[in-house]
Amino acid sequence: MDNVNLAPENNGAAQEHGYLMAYDKKEQKAKGVKGIAANGELETLDAGEADKGQFIKVDQRGNFFTNFGKNFLYQYNNPGRYSLYNIPKETPVEQAKEKIEAAQLPQNEAVRKELASARVYNNHRYNEREINWEQAARYGITPDVLKNSKDSLERMLQGKSSAVAFHIAKPSELGRESGDAKLSLFRDENGAVKFDIHYIRQAPKVGEDYRGYTLTEDDLKTLNQTGNLGKTVDMVIDYRTKETKPCYLSKDPVTNELFHMPVEQARVPCKVKDYTLSPSEYEAALRGEEVPIRFKSNNGNYYTTSIQMSAAERGVEFLWERSTKKMEEGQKQEQQQKSNGEQQVNGPVQPAGKPLKKEEASRQAEKKTRTRKPSITPKM
Repeated sequence: MDNVNLAPENNGAAQEHGYLMAYDKKEQKAKGVKGIAANGELETLDAGEADKGQFIKVDQRGNFFTNFGKNFLYQYNNPGRYSLYNIPKETPVEQAKEKIEAAQLPQNEAVRKELASARVYNNHRYNEREINWEQAARYGITPDVLKNSKDSLERMLQGKSSAVAFHIAKPSELGRESGDAKLSLFRDENGAVKFDIHYIRQAPKVGEDYRGYTLTEDDLKTLNQTGNLGKTVDMVIDYRTKETKPCYLSKDPVTNELFHMPVEQARVPCKVKDYTLSPSEYEAALRGEEVPIRFKSNNGNYYTTSIQMSAAERGVEFLWERSTKKMEEGQKQEQQQKSNGEQQVNGPVQPAGKPLKKEEASRQAEKKTRTRKPSITPKM
């Protein structure tokens, strides 16, 4: 959920704020990050002050000064091996190295907390290089279509569905099957990354079963209003073993598809922008409840909205116009607005093209006379 903005190296207006270091879990030592090799592996240097000038630089907003631009994290091929850190430029490299390596030891909880705000997360579940573009071409989708459709490719690499619905023309035994659908990625039993098609479908109904949970009238009202259930419920996460776990439940407003995410996979931030959640607000967010907040954006303006855990977004999201709660005045005064140490959440999706309107989506769902094969949901 941590958003690291990536910027070209030639941005002279921005000011250097820090440099990028990594902890190599294989070699168990901290290193400076120079770039990315052709095979997608990080190019690292020994953590020494003499090589500091070659480390990737970071500005005050977390932007990387690198000719890789946005492709830096797209091409980052082995996130499991490294932990990334944005180190303030005034910090000596040797000191940063000692802290990063100390933070890996179980007994050094205080050091881990100190470095928490410096962590840089690559929240991609897939690598762009793994995408089967030949399969996409059979559906009438090209790389440019996804890259130019309001962060659709970025969302898909994170394990989410595309920001907008596309018109899909898919070969079938009867010719070409077509319809409007969102896209996502999943990994098949052989480890290959493939496209999943999420067609527009009829809205869920009262009494409908979803993974062992029966939807109520109040559930559907809440899902239609905020997109999220607002609480956790027990659901079947493995049909083979019938194992159930507490989960969040959300609904896509365009396709009407339901999504679930086990609570144990939730990562709730203690800080959203410059707003620090109180312990009670943090617990409420963890329970899936709507939490009203007020924060200062990068442009200096203040905004009031709510955040909530979303299974569809696989993390906390801003509700904006879907918000049903307002912040109390006393709550506003208790919070001290701070501009440093930002930790962002994903904002609302603003489709680049013309998204399908709800009434249009409903009409298309009503017209469907055949039952579609359920989409393959990426394994949690």
